[in-house]
Amino acid sequence: SHSSCSRPCCIVLGFRIQTVNFVEYLMNAKEKMSKKNKTGAAFTDDGFSMGIAYILKLLDQYRAFDSLHWFQSVTEKYAREGKKTSESMQRGRQDEKLQQTITLTVKRLEQFRKEFDLLSYSLRSARIFFRADKTAAEETEEKEAKGEGGASAGGDAPAAEGTD
Repeated sequence: SHSSCSRPCCIVLGFRIQTVNFVEYLMNAKEKMSKKNKTGAAFTDDGFSMGIAYILKLLDQYRAFDSLHWFQSVTEKYAREGKKTSESMQRGRQDEKLQQTITLTVKRLEQFRKEFDLLSYSLRSARIFFRADKTAAEETEEKEAKGEGGASAGGDAPAAEGTD
């Protein structure tokens, strides 16, 4: 391989593209909720974030994913684009069609930002579900510490604490 990126690392990088695609899909699905033909409509979909959380946990790649600061970068990007669009609105006050286009663009940017925020919250919740606050090494260390801490002969039962 001529790349310095390991397979798990490349998978983590691929999640960025998948999150953008998922947010676009979810926005389209939510738009369908207001139409008569609701085929393909959806209010929410946490399966994607659960899948991402599971894969990151399975591959022990949470730190790699966190190091990308992906959701923070997205928030900053949409803030910059929103500011540029608002500045364009100030310059093009006389052109009514331009104003309408800019207003729609601002709404769309805000909708993207909100959906990314919701995805971020959903992923955080999924991480809690999978106990992904710890790396595999930290979990192993914790299990070993519990094993040495005087667990009963019954196996996983915790030792009694604080008997006075």
